[in-house]
Amino acid sequence: MNAPLRIALTGMLLLAIALGIGRFLLTPLLPIMQADAGLTLVGGGWLASVNNLGYLAGALLCTVVALPQRQALRGGLVTIVLSTAGMGLVHGMVPWLAWRLLAGVAAAVLVVHGIAWSMHRVSAATHRLLEALVFTGPGVGIVVSGVIVAGTQPLGVSSAASWIGFGLVGALMTALVWRTLASASPAATAHAHAAATARPTGPAWALIAAYGLIGFGYVIPATFLPVIAGERLHLPALREWFWPLYGAATVVLTLLLPRILRRIDNRPALAGTCVSMIAGIALILVWPSILGLALATVLIGSVLMPIVMVVMREARLLAPSDHTRLIAALTTAFGIGQIVGPLTAAWLAARQHSFDVPLLLAALTLLAATGLALVRTRGVAVPVGETQR
Repeated sequence: MNAPLRIALTGMLLLAIALGIGRFLLTPLLPIMQADAGLTLVGGGWLASVNNLGYLAGALLCTVVALPQRQALRGGLVTIVLSTAGMGLVHGMVPWLAWRLLAGVAAAVLVVHGIAWSMHRVSAATHRLLEALVFTGPGVGIVVSGVIVAGTQPLGVSSAASWIGFGLVGALMTALVWRTLASASPAATAHAHAAATARPTGPAWALIAAYGLIGFGYVIPATFLPVIAGERLHLPALREWFWPLYGAATVVLTLLLPRILRRIDNRPALAGTCVSMIAGIALILVWPSILGLALATVLIGSVLMPIVMVVMREARLLAPSDHTRLIAALTTAFGIGQIVGPLTAAWLAARQHSFDVPLLLAALTLLAATGLALVRTRGVAVPVGETQR
């Protein structure tokens, strides 16, 4: 296997472990934990939010402390494996909260350093498809975890056994990437060339604020999608399958994104992802059917990693020499939105006995993010596609 492809696949696996397991595994397992472990909807909201709190703490840690990259990545991998298996080995809200908090910290460290590690070695200027391959990681993790959960439910596999099983899967994936993480960093000549020929079109503050609002808006359907599907369709056998559809949609669009970004700049592309999520949320609200929910899942899920990809590309333009700290600041804003989202949604849904109000709030938040994404730096006029060279 050639070196750039090996690096891209390693980056993909890092993000798959970080987000597919460390962050989002609760989503397909939440209805099962409600059924066999006595977890309430509000309790699920707390587990999601404390995981997001850990994610915020991990992002802040990367912002204020210059962690050694190799040790940070390896430590994050081991922590996610242990915290995932721990969810199945213990029972009760207190230990569950502790494990999800720890998993959130590790996921943020893996995202910040995994993206920085990959982007420093796989240049978007010369390896557009490989860069996209890196960012398919979370979608791949979501598809694999979602299919496994949905496929094992007819067999009566418990939520505890599922958590332990995914801990073992994480350990196997960790073993696959362990040695590659020791590879030396190549000379960043391609990155220097890209920085010389491209420039950001908007200020950093607007990008950070938009990313934080997107964190709030996207996390509500992302956290509660199977629960929402069950509420809308009353077909328990189908609800788990919407989650792998969500992941598959983001994999497909992420791979197509380099071709799309040749024609438009990062920030209009970010605004477009917000519009896609708003449209998906509207479909959930007005068309509560299998087809309506499937289309909504595609519209929302397809843009999950394209959002991250275009934001990180813009971060590289804003800080071409060292973008690790800016990535951490962006991840911090995103983490704040993710903390508030599940708690707010679970509380409102429990009071209203419906997810209509939380979904409407998510849509309004994403509308504000759309406006922020289109804020441009005065006097900067970059031709369409120039920032994507």
